[in-house]
Amino acid sequence: MGMEALKEPECDADCNQDSHQDKDVRINWKKFVLVGLIPIIIIFAVFFAVVKFIGRDNYDDVVMLIDQNFGLLGIFLYVYIVDTLIMPLSPDFVFPIVAGMNPFVVVPLIGTASALGGVTSFGIGLLIHKIPIVKRLTDKAFVRWGAYIRKYGTLFVLLSGILPLPFSTICSVAGAMKLSAKKVLPCCLVRYLRTALYFTFFSLGLSAVA
Repeated sequence: MGMEALKEPECDADCNQDSHQDKDVRINWKKFVLVGLIPIIIIFAVFFAVVKFIGRDNYDDVVMLIDQNFGLLGIFLYVYIVDTLIMPLSPDFVFPIVAGMNPFVVVPLIGTASALGGVTSFGIGLLIHKIPIVKRLTDKAFVRWGAYIRKYGTLFVLLSGILPLPFSTICSVAGAMKLSAKKVLPCCLVRYLRTALYFTFFSLGLSAVA
């Protein structure tokens, strides 16, 4: 399935074929949850083991060192870039670093960076046919996620904002498929909720070590 499947329908045969294929698409909730949670569980397990091994005081020293060298701006930029571009990185890597910080500072900061990343990804998707290099990088994403977005629309974008699914990729595909910005962009706000939940998860884990 190439970019032609994402353009406005000009051929009834192509549209009927896509519609028929989309009917076979089902969200396997168990698979999505299990596969989606694996990365965050691994990150948490490594985080817990490292803090347990080096001790809370040494952990605080490492966090202070990172803060002095990169600061909150560095955290913001990392999350924004990862949630904007399609790359083999996760915004969840910041939670082990910020787990001991002020939640009233880092949660709005990370939530805003993540939400803005989704908005930017959506914008890139709208312009994707004009950026050949981006088109090449996202062709596989269209094949994998396009049918889900055609069938479930903004609901699938919302799910990608909550579950550990490739948020930037799905937002880009949603933009390329020209879903309504009035419906998609508010879905990006769910990243604030996700950030609060993940921060709480890591923060409790850090407290358990101390």
